[in-house]
Amino acid sequence: MSPNVTLSKTGDSRIEVKRSVFIGRSFHISSPEEASEYLAEERRKYPDARHLCYAWVTGGEASRQKSSDDGEPQGTAGQPLLELLNSNGFTDTLVCVTRYFGGTLLGKGGLKRAYQDSGRQALADGDPVALVSALKWRTRCSYPVFEMLSRRASQSGWKVENVDYGQDVAFDIVVPEGSLNELTRYCLDISGGSLALGDSEHLLMNGESISLF
Repeated sequence: MSPNVTLSKTGDSRIEVKRSVFIGRSFHISSPEEASEYLAEERRKYPDARHLCYAWVTGGEASRQKSSDDGEPQGTAGQPLLELLNSNGFTDTLVCVTRYFGGTLLGKGGLKRAYQDSGRQALADGDPVALVSALKWRTRCSYPVFEMLSRRASQSGWKVENVDYGQDVAFDIVVPEGSLNELTRYCLDISGGSLALGDSEHLLMNGESISLF
């Protein structure tokens, strides 16, 4: 399992345990403030729900994490959701579970299983992917060269982004670090040596899909 995992889309789940309904949601986030915004949206969607329990983690230089049981017995909701994130290596991810109480007490063990099952299903539905070290360039080239590079990118897992069409084509290209030599050779070959990449920016990009513990 990669130590860095995030979501490629928003995930959903819904389970029922002894008439209690657990509605799970998972989101890619870039900051604690964004997590708060998503949680506020969930509260507005389900204003009559008994609980909205959650956990989130953010990465980068100032990595942070937070969880909440929101009135459930301590350790039965927020902490199990946070353990789910940490044990699978998630970063920049929020998972929350809204509960409608069904009238039957589930006990601490039953609650923990229900929240973890709901959270795990929501995370799996968000298509988790491993994050890999990558390089990014801003460059430009002719239209014929750009068309060839775009076709190769779609076959190789490279990303062409922020395209500006003018007299020539300006764009960003992002590739895993391991593809540096392949990209460099290809750019030189298709352009007759005119498309030479300059200084790059280091970042993380989405890699292969992963399965959860």
